[in-house]
Amino acid sequence: MSTSPLTASCTEVDKAKLLEALRKGGDAFLSSVAGVGEARCRLRPQENRWSVIECAEHVAVAEEVMLGLVTGERTARDPEGPKRDDRILRSGTDRSLRFYASDQSQPRGRFSTLAEAVAHFQAMRERTLRLFEQTGEDLRATEVKHPHHAVGVISTYECLLLMGMHAQRHALQIEEIKNSPAYRRMCALRV
Repeated sequence: MSTSPLTASCTEVDKAKLLEALRKGGDAFLSSVAGVGEARCRLRPQENRWSVIECAEHVAVAEEVMLGLVTGERTARDPEGPKRDDRILRSGTDRSLRFYASDQSQPRGRFSTLAEAVAHFQAMRERTLRLFEQTGEDLRATEVKHPHHAVGVISTYECLLLMGMHAQRHALQIEEIKNSPAYRRMCALRV
């Protein structure tokens, strides 16, 4: 990211909101996977539903993909253009809305353990936070093309906001898995 001065388009309030979303999302995700053992992390609560490790892989890979978007080549845009922050914040954790992952972030067994997937996410999120904290750039003055068809072209700011909400969304999904009858039965068996 460049170091052009922060303009009124991306205010200190915006930056605080974004930092909160990134930290809250990371914390929620890490909390959701804490204490999940290797046997339990592979349990699918239902046919055609992801397991905890599949969710973790998706979150880790999606974080890397989106970090690549915001650190890669971006297109200039009017910083006063449309702002979809509220929509991202609202729909980001609405689990009644189903989205299908883009091909590149589909779980494919990239990590052999849950700990590996979590470590990859943590490394990517640390890079994201460091990059965000060091930039003076107006994050609303550039845009990226997100690979997910439901997202499309968004500002760099919105992409970072989406990263925070994405981790929160899948933390909720992991909690749903942990509250599923199949998972609870496995816990009762002490597996």
